[in-house]
Amino acid sequence: MDKTKLQWHPAFGAALRITLQDEMQYLEMHEEYLLSKKPLQVDVLIIKKLQDVQIKKTIGRIFRKHNIIEYKSPDDSLSVNDFYKVYGYACIYQSNTDRIKEIERLCCCDESDHKGKLGTDGGGKDDV
Repeated sequence: MDKTKLQWHPAFGAALRITLQDEMQYLEMHEEYLLSKKPLQVDVLIIKKLQDVQIKKTIGRIFRKHNIIEYKSPDDSLSVNDFYKVYGYACIYQSNTDRIKEIERLCCCDESDHKGKLGTDGGGKDDV
């Protein structure tokens, strides 16, 4: 028996077009839409190898097992959209694991004031 994976997306898109055909003049439909111009990549992913070891250096004090970090340059401002982008990265990263709540914390580093600000989620155990 051939184990070729059936591609359902084209058929699903066609079914949606048929279902919505009477109102398609009011809709725009993009199939297999690329969400970014290049493959998604996080600025930094740090995986803490040993959970019982406390990292003493600045940002390392808040590290959990998996840490996704987005860096903002001094010329760039930190916005709510940056949070959404990093949150999206965390969701995609999480979806590629077999465990629930593998990602527990998000960080955005903003160097715009040259001292370094750190935006975190508040630090609760069940945070995403």
